[in-house]
Amino acid sequence: MLKNLSKLTAAAIITIVLSAVLLARTIGAGLNEMNLQNGDWVTSTATGTKDANIMLKATVALGGLLASAKKDSMYYRLSTIAGEPLRLNCRYRIEGTDYDANWWSVTAYGWDNYLIPNSPRRYSFNNENLVRNGDGSWVITVAETEQPGNWLPIGPAGAPAWRKLTNHDFDLLLRLYTPGEAYLDTPLSAPLPRVTREACQ
Repeated sequence: MLKNLSKLTAAAIITIVLSAVLLARTIGAGLNEMNLQNGDWVTSTATGTKDANIMLKATVALGGLLASAKKDSMYYRLSTIAGEPLRLNCRYRIEGTDYDANWWSVTAYGWDNYLIPNSPRRYSFNNENLVRNGDGSWVITVAETEQPGNWLPIGPAGAPAWRKLTNHDFDLLLRLYTPGEAYLDTPLSAPLPRVTREACQ
């Protein structure tokens, strides 16, 4: 009797653990299903609204986006360039100017949807802390090794490899707070940073 009870308990625990893992993987994968594309960047106008379905709401909660209403914020995500997944062994160049928003930032996230651990503890650049060129434009270099200027470090994600959900190693998230009309009315053509791959090891 005790032996059978132990087997049932073990089976129940395994079932619960597997269910939790599958649910986390399903919800995590939803972060990559934003459905409006602007170049290589993708977004969703439902994020942070009452129109968001339950899976999108769960995805936002799990990913820690803390999404607010569309009129207050817009989020663009980039995980590939011309179909090629972002890789940790490559160096990328992000170029841009100012954007029609009260505040905006570019952040790198590991494939586990969390900030990428790094020695300088630098995870993001925003419109207030960027070193700019004389004309107000700026360049961010995304790379594992230190770079001159605005360097955004990348490296291994903090989660174990078995949790990896997608083909890309990391992605970039552009946040725009109190965005202008172009982002609210025409998010597929609004101006966004240009990201290019410079080299890979």
